[in-house]
This record gives sequence, structure tokens and C-alpha cells, in this order.
Amino acid sequence: MRMVGLLAATVFLASVACVAALSYNIDWYSINSGGGVASSASYTLNATVGQPVAGFSTSSGNLHWIGFWAGDLPVPTAVSSISAAKLLVDGTYVSIAGQLATTAATDFTGFFYIEERDRHSGIRGAASDAAIAGVARGSVVNVIGTMGTTDSGERQLTGPMVVLVYSDTPLGPLGMPNRSLGGGSLPFGPAVKNGVGLNNVGLLVSTWGYVSAISGSDMLITDGSGDNVRVSVAGLANLPSQGDYVTVIGISSVTKFGADTLPYLLPRTRSDIQP
Repeated sequence: MRMVGLLAATVFLASVACVAALSYNIDWYSINSGGGVASSASYTLNATVGQPVAGFSTSSGNLHWIGFWAGDLPVPTAVSSISAAKLLVDGTYVSIAGQLATTAATDFTGFFYIEERDRHSGIRGAASDAAIAGVARGSVVNVIGTMGTTDSGERQLTGPMVVLVYSDTPLGPLGMPNRSLGGGSLPFGPAVKNGVGLNNVGLLVSTWGYVSAISGSDMLITDGSGDNVRVSVAGLANLPSQGDYVTVIGISSVTKFGADTLPYLLPRTRSDIQP
């Protein structure tokens, strides 16, 4: 019996030694850039895996996609400037490269603004929060979207694809008296009531004046050079009082008041309104 037990113990130890001698290994395996097409009767999926960069680059007449499948998207019209895009009719699919964001993703809900470096033109982009996540004031972006017009008559890019390129120094505002806000009309742009000078809708600007009234989500200011200017104060706290003198930085926009199209200043945060 003792010999049988010893033999069993020897066999068991030998088995353990064999198991211990086994090595477990996961061979090196990587999924690099590449991919392909997967399709069914109703859907087609173009896929690329592992791309470190996604976006596009443009020149005055060409557009080059980088790092992802464009699918069956229409070929956008590459324009050299925002002002050129504003001359195109609604429904035109366009690409604009190298523009500076004048608003951050958190400044407004559902839209943002970009502007030319020389500040001669700016435009609104109607976009979801997810589409502009990470956009900051001074972000240099490439944008592809469809030209459209808001109910108030402001030109905008709808459903844009926004690619962050790099960060730069944020643009400062252009100072102007009340009567210059909005400016004259463009072929497809808004004509504000009593508008004079160059059209500046979409630009980051600053103006000043006495607070003449606060009505609902609007504050009215005047510097005596023209009609009262409406300033959006929706969601802002600790507002100035009637009679206070203020300087306001914001986006030059427009709003409808009855049949009239009026200049409308959009401060990005409460700090854009200063004594």
C-alpha cells in the first residue's frame, strides 16, 4: 500500500511539473490603418481603423480628405473666404479652411461663430454641441457645411463638420458706434433697418452706450448715434441697471422685430458686459 501511495505521489508531482513547464503566450498582433467595405442589402459601411488624423485640407480650388472615408457625401465647393461663401445661395455645400473661432463650444447652445483673420467677415455655424466639442476662442478650424439662412435673415452654415487644426491667439473685437452695427446689405445677407457702412454681421465687435431699458431677455443701449441697440442677456445674471454706461463685446447678429430686421448683439458671457 505504501508503494502504491508513493507511486501516486510521484505521478502527481510529475504532472504538476509538466503543467508548470507549460508557458502561455499571446503573440504580437496589431490592427493598423486599413479597413474596407462592409455591406448588406440596405447599408454600406466604409471603414478605416487606427487613423491618427482625420480632416481635410483645401486650396482655392481643391479639397483633400485625410484619414477617414467621406462615403457618398457630395463634393463641396472650396471657397477661399467666408465672404465668398456668403455670396452663395442657400443649399450650396461648401468648405472653408483655416478660420478662427470667436466663440467657444460652451458660449452658446446650438451654434458658434468663425471669422477671417483680417476680420473682414464672419459667419454663424448651426451645430450640435458634439459637433463643436473642444472648440475654443482662437481655435483654427476647417469647416464643411451647407449654406443657409436663419429665420431672422442671417447667413449660416448648417450641419457643419468641424475639424480642429490648432490653437491660436483669439481675435479681439472691432469697435464701432451703435449706428454701424449690422451695416449695409449683402446679395444674400440681411439688410438691417437704417443700416450704414460695411456689413459686419457675424463679426466679433464691441459697442457702448447707456442702458435705456431691460425688457425680458434683451437689454437696450444707446450712444446717441442711432437707434437703440438690442443686446441679448438671456441667461446672464447681475445685469447693469437702467442708466448705467456700459461697453459690450459680442457677435454682431440680427433679430426680427415686427417687419424690421434689427442689429442684435450677442455677448458670449457676462464678462463681455463691462462698465
